[in-house]
Amino acid sequence: MAFTLTGVEFAYTVAPLLVLAEKGITDFELREPDFSTLKQKPHIDKNPFGQVPILEDNGFVLYEARAIARYLAEKFQATGPALIPAEGDIKAWGLFEQFASSEHTNFHHFVQVIIAQKYYNPLNGRPVDPTITEYFEKRFNAKLDVYDVILAKQKYMGGDEFSLIDIFYMPQIGTLFTMGDGAFVTSRPNIKAWWQRVSARDSWKKYAASVAEGLS
Repeated sequence: MAFTLTGVEFAYTVAPLLVLAEKGITDFELREPDFSTLKQKPHIDKNPFGQVPILEDNGFVLYEARAIARYLAEKFQATGPALIPAEGDIKAWGLFEQFASSEHTNFHHFVQVIIAQKYYNPLNGRPVDPTITEYFEKRFNAKLDVYDVILAKQKYMGGDEFSLIDIFYMPQIGTLFTMGDGAFVTSRPNIKAWWQRVSARDSWKKYAASVAEGLS
């Protein structure tokens, strides 16, 4: 039986969708959630935080986009590009976890606040706090300067091959461009070159328009 993914074709649900696109997997159902009932049963029985995405695979339920993306990369390891290291290669896995942790602590931690302040606050009728925005943009710029140094030495976020690590970054980078904040990327030559490589992939082209439309 095909598995189901509850979510939308923008925001962070795009991460597991990119994995499936890279793998060429089309035998699944994408269910659009009813956002008015996310905090109610039966949805909170599947994700107690009342959020999406949620994966359901023959009775197995998993939430959190990164966890779902990893699960799918492992489930379809033998299909398409590997995206994750080979089983038992502890050095490769150590580096993978290093770069995965860096995405969460040095990138997502900052960019999510910037996106919330500059896009979601106005969307929901809340004021933009310039103090918070300036604080996080300053620190985000400093982190991106480090990423630019890293990408001078390797082609992708996780090394010299495209991987799940790159996919973790792509939804929010795409969101920045849609918001008109692409200069975070284009002002840094190595990050810009990385983005040109990953955004040229067929998997990203499949969802780039929906990422933009989701913020329009």
